[in-house]
Amino acid sequence: MLSLSIYLCGGMELLLLLPYILAQMAGAMIGPTITKVMYPSDMYVASLGGASTQPPQMLGKALAEVMMTLVLTIVVCMGTVNRKSRTPWAPFCIGLTVTACVLAGGSVSGACMNPARAFGPAVAANHWNNHWVYWVGPTCGALLTVSFIRFILLVHLPTK
Repeated sequence: MLSLSIYLCGGMELLLLLPYILAQMAGAMIGPTITKVMYPSDMYVASLGGASTQPPQMLGKALAEVMMTLVLTIVVCMGTVNRKSRTPWAPFCIGLTVTACVLAGGSVSGACMNPARAFGPAVAANHWNNHWVYWVGPTCGALLTVSFIRFILLVHLPTK
């Protein structure tokens, strides 16, 4: 959902959005597929190939994904796209944000923050239970970021 946020904030052209998303989805399937080939089938099946196995209370999990994605996309958009707040420290800040989100939300929802991260293991393991959380949560978080940046902060993020 970073690509969607960056596009909606003006940091990417529309023609690049679909190829970026498709490349992320394809790349997200490569790692789990390699894992499936490398691991013994009983170990792979026991772990569901890394696909999420979160129990009920899915609305709470979706809200956790919304909040983690919101924080991450704000850091990315304000640290890399906005001319006034762009910084060479952005990669470090983004890495720390991802780490904080994983530590805070990993046990709650798996801390995917990106549908591609959940999609790859789900495809390889053919495990789709409650998969909607990893699409709805990050999408809402990305849209909230854009709304926050554009309409509350009144920041226009130029592409150049």
